[in-house]
Amino acid sequence: MAIDFMVMPLSRYLTGDFVTPQMQWSWDSGVPYSVYGPQGKQEFPKGVPFGGVQAPQNRVGCRELLREDLAQFPLEVMARPWDEASAAEPRFHRVDPKSFGALLAHADALAGKPGRRFFGLLAGQPRGPLHCQAGVFLPGDFEKPFTMRSPFVDRLTGSAVRALAELEREDWPEPAHAARETLRDALKDAAALQLPMIIDS
Repeated sequence: MAIDFMVMPLSRYLTGDFVTPQMQWSWDSGVPYSVYGPQGKQEFPKGVPFGGVQAPQNRVGCRELLREDLAQFPLEVMARPWDEASAAEPRFHRVDPKSFGALLAHADALAGKPGRRFFGLLAGQPRGPLHCQAGVFLPGDFEKPFTMRSPFVDRLTGSAVRALAELEREDWPEPAHAARETLRDALKDAAALQLPMIIDS
């Protein structure tokens, strides 16, 4: 199973207004790009985005619909909103699934451990979810991950800034190292472009 870290506005992701590196590679190689879904095989002519020829127009309409969803996010999260109309080229990072599984398993274990007080004394409550466990990362700096209800259903949402700090601070096991590097690169792109990063699988 392929897992990609995709840096782009939410509206771009939701409407498929993007061309993946795999699509471009196929076209450059003279091979038609196609996917298989519930409706069978779907081919994408060269230059047609993943969401079809109407994807750019659909994205404009999606931005209007997103306003209501974004208004439901915690105020701290939306203190520094990103540009949903951004024309920045999307960035893609493919992660090794086994390594990413090891990273998430270790993050789960860390999240269940008590937090730390001053001088290394352990607090009595588990830390709770870490930002690096999220499925969507937003470019702002906010204290706690939250569960997004819409436009993604029940998707843990974290801060790219905080997740980067966790990747640097924690001691990750060797099997998670490859995924740690890939996730770090994707989050750095998200921070540089000031855009969300979505995990797609």
